[in-house]
Amino acid sequence: MAATALVLLIPIASFAVPVLLIGLVLWLLARERTDDGGTLARAARRHELLVSTLAVLAAAVAAVALLAQPVRWPGWAPAPGVLQALTPFSIAGVFALVRALGELTWPRPRGEVRSAPLTRRTIWSLGGARLKGVLVTGSLLIAGLVATGITADATGRAFTTPPVPLPDGGAVGGSSGPYPGWPYGLPMLFGLAIVAVTTWLALTAITRRRPLAGVPAAHDDAVRRTSSDRLLAAVQLCLGLALAATAWMAGTAIATHGRSFEANGFIVENQGLVTLGVVLMVAAAAVAIASGTVALLALRSRRVPRSGLPTPQGALA
Repeated sequence: MAATALVLLIPIASFAVPVLLIGLVLWLLARERTDDGGTLARAARRHELLVSTLAVLAAAVAAVALLAQPVRWPGWAPAPGVLQALTPFSIAGVFALVRALGELTWPRPRGEVRSAPLTRRTIWSLGGARLKGVLVTGSLLIAGLVATGITADATGRAFTTPPVPLPDGGAVGGSSGPYPGWPYGLPMLFGLAIVAVTTWLALTAITRRRPLAGVPAAHDDAVRRTSSDRLLAAVQLCLGLALAATAWMAGTAIATHGRSFEANGFIVENQGLVTLGVVLMVAAAAVAIASGTVALLALRSRRVPRSGLPTPQGALA
């Protein structure tokens, strides 16, 4: 009985502890001292934090559900481990979808007199540099998946090169894997398309969010940009991890294929392949670290600059 309870508690703890830590960090950051704009602005930031926390919880559930599956080759999948390869896209898609649904819970303006900012917002102006970073990461992932799909062998799961001639007239060849060819690339590209759609829906919902009644325009804009920052940071983290995993797997297979070995008394090696593989592995680590840093920086709420404090000309009555 105790052993059964322990088996059940381990996955629960592995899920609950990170989620609780993330939630604690978010709540602590929300309590930081800023020019809060009054009670209504503080309530708006708490609501934004609640929506973001729920999105993290839903994404964590999706991650655990997929990662808990055994790495095997089910009949419907093109290759073993496809579910695990789709995990980053599932996390990003669930986070963006919950974030979009959370926009429906924001309080609508009430009363006979309403205000609206003069500045017209767009997805591009709201997303800023973070949106550009997501687009660059997504483009690199597409290019990487296409490249690995083209260079994979007939099975799509290994890297191979033409046979290398030996001085004695023979030849030696082989392949190394796992390698992210089309059996992994096509499902991942489909997952990337789903992430693009859900992210666009969430950004559109944030952009079109009605101004919060009674909240100064500058503070309303800060809360709106905080929502956009956290959404795009989550997507950036997931796409960055997918890109890093793809580059790491490809680099490992390429480097392994190029390392020296003995065949018929001759040393066979391809230093170019080894160098390429190592470069890809280093790039994978750099992308993963950069994406994690971007996600951490988005935890902090946007502050209202002094120049952005509301003025009588900043709204229409």
